[in-house]
Amino acid sequence: MKLIEFPNEILKQKMPDFDFYSETDPVKLEKEMIDIMHQSNGIGLSANQVGFRGRVFVMQPQILDNKTPFALFNPILLEQSKEESLNEEGCLSFPNLFLEVKRSKKIKVQYVDKHQNTCIIELTDIDARCFLHELDHLNGICFTDKISQLRLALALKKQRKKNGRTK
Repeated sequence: MKLIEFPNEILKQKMPDFDFYSETDPVKLEKEMIDIMHQSNGIGLSANQVGFRGRVFVMQPQILDNKTPFALFNPILLEQSKEESLNEEGCLSFPNLFLEVKRSKKIKVQYVDKHQNTCIIELTDIDARCFLHELDHLNGICFTDKISQLRLALALKKQRKKNGRTK
């Protein structure tokens, strides 16, 4: 597995449910994805960002009591607060691109862990933002789809400068 960057088409595709009865070992998949996320200095990484076709992402909690990174298989958004925040986000598939995106501040989610246990947790602030960002990836939505074309054009110009390119 390796990190995939935009414009790879898999980033725009909705991922199918993860099948626990397939040949893919969920424990091994979680470890590999966490390793790539950490090597890339990220706090979240979705399956399609590493070329795997399945509804799973990993995240490194920043606020939860347990700060151990973990995989969320077949995640579902159960509830989200009406209260939103506008904060800067980056994405490992878009190096040096940072955009202000509006997201719910508090969410309640369900997922299956690597041992096939169904879990329900509440996430707030940056952890909620990370979950929503990665869930969008699994639905074929990139954070660039969440802002106006004008704001995106300005941000891409900055990104090209940071990456040492003028075009």
